[in-house]
Formats: sequence, C-alpha cells, structure tokens
Amino acid sequence: MKQILLSAFGCNPYKGSESASGWNWAIELASQGYSVHVLTRSDSKPDITKHPPVDNLHFHFIGLNNGLEKLYTFSIPTMYLYYILWQWKAYRIGKSLHNKYLFHRVHHVSWGSFQQGSFLYKIKTPFIFGPTGGGQKAPESFKEYFLQGWENEIKREKISALFLRFNPACRNMLKKSSAVLVSNTETMEVVRAAGAPKIFYSLDSALSSDFFPKQLPLRNPSLNRMRLLWVGRFMPRKGLPLVIEAMSRLKENKGITLTIVGDGELNDHARRMVSELGLNESVKFTGLLPFSEVRNYYNTHDVFFFTSLRDSGPAQLIEAMAFGLPVVCLNLHGQGYIVSDKTGIRVPVTTPSIVVKELADAINYLASNPQIYERMSRAAYEFARQQEWSNKVATTIRQLY
Repeated sequence: MKQILLSAFGCNPYKGSESASGWNWAIELASQGYSVHVLTRSDSKPDITKHPPVDNLHFHFIGLNNGLEKLYTFSIPTMYLYYILWQWKAYRIGKSLHNKYLFHRVHHVSWGSFQQGSFLYKIKTPFIFGPTGGGQKAPESFKEYFLQGWENEIKREKISALFLRFNPACRNMLKKSSAVLVSNTETMEVVRAAGAPKIFYSLDSALSSDFFPKQLPLRNPSLNRMRLLWVGRFMPRKGLPLVIEAMSRLKENKGITLTIVGDGELNDHARRMVSELGLNESVKFTGLLPFSEVRNYYNTHDVFFFTSLRDSGPAQLIEAMAFGLPVVCLNLHGQGYIVSDKTGIRVPVTTPSIVVKELADAINYLASNPQIYERMSRAAYEFARQQEWSNKVATTIRQLY
C-alpha cells in the first residue's frame, strides 16, 4: 500500500471551512486505498479521537512548545508567525516520517494560501500544493463598498507581496513543487510568474454525497414570486451592499424577496441600508444560523445571489447549486470560474452603478423566463454533482498521484 503524507493544518470532522476540507481530503485519500499520514494541529486531537476510526488513516498532532501556542490567538501578525513556525516543525516531523515510510507523495492542502506556503517541498519525494487561492485583488473602483475596510485590503496586498518575495516557504516551494492546484485564474497567473512548473485547476471546495437533497425541489418562480438568497459573513469584501442596492431597483416587484443569512462586522450597516432604502418588507435577515438550518434555506429559495469583491472559490456557490439554485454573481475571481452561462448569470465588473443595474436586470430576466430558469436550475444541480469529494480526490489521484 502506497504511503501519503498529507499536511492539513486545519483538519476536523466536526467543523467547516479549512478544517472540513482537510478532513475530507484525508478520508477520501484513505478510501482510495492509500495509507495516509496526516500532519495537523494538536487542538484538533479531541474531536478526531472521538470520531470513529477510519481505516488507513493515521494522525500526527503538532503543537508548539514553550507557550508559543498563544501566538495563534494573540493577534493577526502573531497568527502568521505561529503558522510559519508550525510549518517548520511539520517539515521536521514529516522528514522523520519519510525516513520510515518512504512516502509516495507529499500533499499540502491546508492552509490553502500559497503566500504562507509549506516547507514540506524539502522532502525528497514529489510534492503537491493546493488547491490554493490568494492571487485575487479587489477592484479599486468598488472601494466605497469596503467602507473603512479598504485600507486593510491595501495592507493585505502589500503583505502578500512581502510573503511572496521573502517567505522561504513560498517562492522556493512554488518552484520546486511537482504540481500546484489553483482555484482561479488570478492565482494561476501569480504562481506561474513565481516559477511554478506545473499548474492545474481545482476548486478549493467540494460536497459530501449526503449534502444533496433526496429530490430536487420543484420551483415555479415568476415576477409575482421570486425568493432570492444570500449567505455569508458580513465582511467588507463580501459585497453585500451591492445586493441591497440591487433590491432597491426591484422593490416595485412586491413578489421578489431577499433572505440574508449570516452575521458580521457590517451587520448594522446592512440593516440600516435596508431601512433607509425602504426595503423592510422585501429583505429579511435571519442572523447567524447552524449549517443544518442553512441547508433548508437553500431548499426553499429560487436564486442564489453572490457579489463578493474578492474571493477564491466560495463553497456557498456549489452548496446552492446542489439544491438547483441558479446563481447571479459577478464575473470576478472564483465565482466567475465556478458559475457558467449554463448555471447562472455573471455580471461584468464595470462601474458600481452599472453593476447594480445589471444585477437587478438578471433577476428580472430569470423571473420572466421560466424555461431558461428551469434549464439553469438543472444545469446547476448537475454541476454540483460533479463536485463531490469522491470525484474531486479521484481526479487529483488520476492527474498527480
């Protein structure tokens, strides 16, 4: 049985985001017949050990000594320092394990940021990095939608450039990797310019087979009844005000409503916008919900709205498609790659006023064309079916293992 070393800083069977991704990579590789050794954080040990054992899956829990664990939660700069120190320790442990198991492949999956990178490329066996994002930049013409957060966007770009130039776990890693998996074209261009020899596209999210509804919901949206859904954190880069402004252009159509699921730092601003624009009857906030309840909202709505101004490969898109929701989004970064003309409507990023108008026009178009809506709904569901974890990992194995 071939041995795989998987680096998954985030790996937990009971959490979402990066932790869920790391866990799914681990269990799917093991199910494909590999003996998988996972390097992950020691704080995941309680949850992983209480989970039923998985055949061919071995965990190596890594923490920092001498009080350095506190770095992770002290501040954002110390969190990045912690991560680099953790990666160095992971390399030393991985190198020792390689001497014992002679790994067939070393694969880094979390964090999925090439700027922070990995030192595991130093192990003398083929090294795979990704899927990764991080090459995206928010369009400056939309900086007003970041409110006070635009300054942080500029800082992020500068820090990313510094990591790319000076982090030894980044540029050298990209040059010496056997393959880099990227989730969007912007990231592909950056890692190619940095010297990555082989680059492949791969979404940085996927779905488990039990996520899908037992039966695709039957929907008959129209101008008299169109239920829109937005899901996410209320962060400056998520572009929620664009959606609210688009709804202000649709408020004459009383049957078109929007449900906003989530919470975050722009909560007060978003609610104030809705009130000032006279949208209290058509726009509803649910607050932060358990993921099990979010699934029900996918099931009971008609169209998914997504307008992030910087995103890699957002999971909400394929989650919504799994329930047959066509997507109205921006033709930008990961969303422009995940959504096609068959599964939704992508609005070009031009000027804010034009984008808001075209977002509203896209909703009116879907509400007025039931046959096109039905085709997009079916295509969205079929696309999501292709994004199951078993398919994703099997494709990576065929290409790179």
